Amino acid sequence: MKNIFYKKKWKNYWEDYYKIDVAPKESSLFAKFCLDNYLEEGNTVIELGCGNGRDALFFALNNVKVKAVDQCEKELSLLSKKASLPNLEFVCDDFTNLNDDNVYDSVYSRFTLHSVDSCGEDNVIKWCSDHIKLGGYFLIEARGQNNELYGKGIAVKGEKNAFIYEKHYRRFINLKIIKKKLKQSRFKLKLIEESNGFSPYNGKDEKFLRIVGEKI
Repeated sequence: MKNIFYKKKWKNYWEDYYKIDVAPKESSLFAKFCLDNYLEEGNTVIELGCGNGRDALFFALNNVKVKAVDQCEKELSLLSKKASLPNLEFVCDDFTNLNDDNVYDSVYSRFTLHSVDSCGEDNVIKWCSDHIKLGGYFLIEARGQNNELYGKGIAVKGEKNAFIYEKHYRRFINLKIIKKKLKQSRFKLKLIEESNGFSPYNGKDEKFLRIVGEKI
């Protein structure tokens, strides 16, 4: 019951966030990096937690076939009307418990793994292992334990490295643990980098993780 309560609570948080329409509209630097280095025209990609759809739209406009998943029904309804493209589909679903049997060239997860608990992370990695084609990629950008917000706010009882700060849940990724999980789930680690410069925003330039796992 606790997990259901928190899922609903943070879903409501994001519904309110997108309602006030302050999220950036331009595609992220990570989306551009992935398109330049790991995605090809005609690839199939599923995005876990698409938010306001900016990266999904960017991929679709560059001839990638995209399924964009999120739980914010109202935002997805607006996106489906505003960004109507034959190679872009918006689906309302919980990306930690996907009802999707398709196999994709890549899975794209930007700022989403740190928004779920460790059990959710395990579910995502297992699903990705089962639904990414051989030679395809699991593309991750997230907050790690060297991120500037780590330790700020109220620690979440019963969870490691998770905090509520500015009314926002974040669980900071343990690099050693996620590397182990990915390797055990048949991913070859092509890129592991933690640096500033990945996602500057509003005059701030925090340190983020980038991980690319190739399905083997």
